[in-house]
Amino acid sequence: MIYFWLQAGFTLGNVVGMYLAQNYDVSDAISYHKKNPNAKFDDFKKDVEAKKKPPSE
Repeated sequence: MIYFWLQAGFTLGNVVGMYLAQNYDVSDAISYHKKNPNAKFDDFKKDVEAKKKPPSE
């Protein structure tokens, strides 16, 4: 019985993934990080710098 649920979940996940990939603009993560490998670090750095600044009055 557990095999059925594992297979059903795997199949449903694949179907949903294919639907989303066909109908929405899903970014290609591999090519994005090849162009800018430090993108995630840069975003994190901007967030940290924004939190360090005191609120302006």
